[in-house]
Order: sequence, then C-alpha cells, then structure tokens
Amino acid sequence: MDSSGTNSADSQSDHFLSFSSESSDEDDSFHSSSLPLRDVLNSVFSDVPKNLNIIHINAQSIPAHYPDMLTAFDNQNIHAILVSETWLKPCLPSTSYSIPGFQLVRNDRVVRTGGGIAIYIRSHIPFHIVDISPPTSSSDLAQHLFIELTLSHTKILLGVFYSPSIRADYFSALEKTLEDITPLYDHLVLMGDFNTCLLKNDTRACHLRSLVDACNLHILPLKAHYFPNSTPSLLDLMIVSSSENIAQHGQCSADAFSYHDLVYLSYKVRPPKPKMKLLLQRNFGGMNIDELRQDAADTDWSMIDHVGCIDEKVALFNTLLINLIDKHAPIRPVKIKHSPAPWLTDDLKTLRNKKNSAKSKFKMNPSDHNREKYKLLRNRCNRMCRDAQRRHIHKSVQNGNPARVWKFLKSIGIGKSRNDPTPKDINIDLLNKHFCSSALIDDATKALTLNQLSSCPIPDYPSFVFSQLSDCDVKKNVLSIASNAVVPFLQLGRMLK
Repeated sequence: MDSSGTNSADSQSDHFLSFSSESSDEDDSFHSSSLPLRDVLNSVFSDVPKNLNIIHINAQSIPAHYPDMLTAFDNQNIHAILVSETWLKPCLPSTSYSIPGFQLVRNDRVVRTGGGIAIYIRSHIPFHIVDISPPTSSSDLAQHLFIELTLSHTKILLGVFYSPSIRADYFSALEKTLEDITPLYDHLVLMGDFNTCLLKNDTRACHLRSLVDACNLHILPLKAHYFPNSTPSLLDLMIVSSSENIAQHGQCSADAFSYHDLVYLSYKVRPPKPKMKLLLQRNFGGMNIDELRQDAADTDWSMIDHVGCIDEKVALFNTLLINLIDKHAPIRPVKIKHSPAPWLTDDLKTLRNKKNSAKSKFKMNPSDHNREKYKLLRNRCNRMCRDAQRRHIHKSVQNGNPARVWKFLKSIGIGKSRNDPTPKDINIDLLNKHFCSSALIDDATKALTLNQLSSCPIPDYPSFVFSQLSDCDVKKNVLSIASNAVVPFLQLGRMLK
C-alpha cells in the first residue's frame, strides 16, 4: 500500500478513462454504499451468474481478516478471489485460511513481514500454475502469480500482481513475463496493487501505460481511491486482453480490510457448473441392534468350520459379516455440505456490520469520537469472534470420538496436510551455517554454556533390562485396553458376543 500524496488533473483523468469500455452510475452508488460488502457483491453479480466473475482485494493480512473474508465472500456467483498483501508465511497452513468451495493458491513472501499474493479459485474449475515469481524476503521486489483456467474449451490466463512500494522497478520483469505467456492465450485478466498511480502523468505511470500498450492489453477505468490524510490515488488496477468481453466492472469500498477499494469484473466466458459431491457412507449409529443380533443368530456360522484353508475361512467370515452390514447399515450417498463457519452466528454478523459501518464513518470523518467508537466496536467484535472460535474448537475436541476429533483437527490445519507442498527452496547447508555462525552466539557464551552442561551431575537411573513375557501376560494386557479407537468390524464383533 502506498498512501503518498498524488496530484491529479482533469485532463490526466480523462486521458486514463479513455482506455475503457463502459462506466455506469451504478458503480458510483456501490462505491459510496453503506451496505455490507457481502450485500454489495450479491447485487453486483446477481445479474451475471453465468459469467466468470472475479474480484481483487488488498487484504492487508488474511489471518487478521479471515472472518471478514468468510462473511463478505459467501457468494456462489464469485468464481475467483485475487488477494494482495496476504501476509501469509510458509509456516501457516492453507487449511487454516480456506474458504468453503475454493482452492487456495499462494505465493508468500518469506522471512520478512507483509507482502504475499494468493488466488482463491472455485474447486470445480480446473487450473494449473503457469508462472510464479520466486520466493523473496526483500520488501522492494514485486510478486506475481499466473494460473491457466480451462472454461468451455477456452483457456484464460488469470493473474495477480503486487508491487510493495513505489521504489520497486518491476516494469522490465513484468513486460518480459507478459510477452512470454500472453501470446499463448486468447484471454488474459490481471489484477493487483501496482503501486503506480495512474492519476499522475509521471514517468512511472507513463512506463506502465507503454508496457500495457506494447503487450496489446487494456486497463479498465476506475475511480480514485481515497486514503486518509492524502490526495486521491489509483493503485489497484485491472488489465485485460479484450475490453469487449467485459460485461461489467467497477469498485466498492472494503473498509473491513484496508483503505484500498475492492475491484471486480464480470468476464463473458461461461465457467463450468459445480458438480454435486457425494460421499458413500454407512450409518452404523442408526442400526437396530436387536434385529442385528437376531439376524446374526440366524446366520449359519458353522460353514466356516467345514473349510480347511485359513484364507478361505477368513474370506467366508468376511462375506457373512459384510452381508449383515449391508442389510443393517447399507452404503448410501451423502451430499457434502460445506459450513462456512459454524461459529459465525447471525449476532456476530450483525456486530461485524456495525463495526464496518463505524469504520466507514471514521474514514469519512476521522474525529476522536468516531475513532473511539470504531475502536470499541472493533475490539468487542474481535473478542467475540475469538471467543466463539475457541468455544467451537473446545466443543469439537471434547467429542470423545478420536476419529472425529482428528478429522476436526486436520480441518483447522493441525496435523499433516497433503495439500501443502513441502518447501523445496531451503538450503540445508546455509541453514546450518546460519545457526553455527558466531554472529548469533558469541564464543564466551558458547564456552560458558558447555561448561555448565559438562558440570551437571548425571542422574542415577536404574538400568533397563528386558523381561520374559508369557502368553497370559499378553492376553491380560490386550483385554485391559479400553480405547474407543477401534474399527467398525471390531465394534460389531463386540456386539455379537
């Protein structure tokens, strides 16, 4: 985010607006609307549900505004969410900040704070990464992420871009990237925070316009963003390959995230319809135990004794057992329903709307009274959301069923996740050299620590020896196990006893 002052002239603004296709008074009403962001987006995309609808937001920390994202972007007509300034780090799993119905593609800024870009893409839309900027710890290097979407036999290049400051000279690298990949696609949509104010007519703005013209692309017109205590600026941009394919575009205030506006567009390409997800499950809890026992008693289990081979005995036993299970707990299709946030109640949503309204008033009139009112609502809202999340987690882990507990823990990012790739860019030798460097610990501290460790008395633990176990000891310990973490077949076997 760059909130430095900008001086704009009417002629410069008119020159910029000539880039685009259409503009409407509806955009003005959305920009100044006091409605919650969720309602604004519902209104924006309600008339174009069959188009590819894309938004971009400068989030200024996904972890800090994750509940706002769940509330604001709960819209079936949004197909892609592009995010600048994610502030995510490789140690933060994607599952902790997932949005139901979307896949998360990330490009984090490592080591240093801030930065980072991401794309949330609908789970039913096929994609693959085309180009991604290498990981960087510098605060002066731009980041980009391009993915390819296949929609109605049409390939679209979708990208997000972030320039962290006005000092970043990203133009040559971006121009080379666009020249290499844009000729391969019929359609391109690029959004992001370019930190280049197009309300100015300076060298930086002219350079970006020339770059876009050279690649035969178009910048869609937007209105100025208003940062506190500064002149208007225009930093968040939308670049497309064909303005004729834009059904509508515009911007709206997103005070819950940052002073940057949310920008959106609807592209005239039909995305695929979401497929209904079904999961095949058995309802063991709904079985009639009395009927199960009766059918188990009527089953001729003696057939197993007449089979000589142990493998055939096991196969016959499994067949008889599965027949019982199929009768009393048949496999049935279950439609998967995603709950955006079980802890996000209607009262919390109402409180969040009040907080966002207070922030809008403070933005329009930054008085001490409005500041204090906003801070009180913000702190109360954050505290209640945090408490609601904790209550939900506490209730879920006290379920008592280990399988469900572990499934829940994995859903919130605890445990090993197959979706998060392991970092491959870590140099183990450099890591070892970093921690062995004397710059971290001086020689005197090392020597003192080693002397203290060597002078510590060694505890007199009794020696460890193996003892002989009998079959009775093994049987006694196995039968003493009282865990509920057993497979359904063993649970059924216990009921048949």
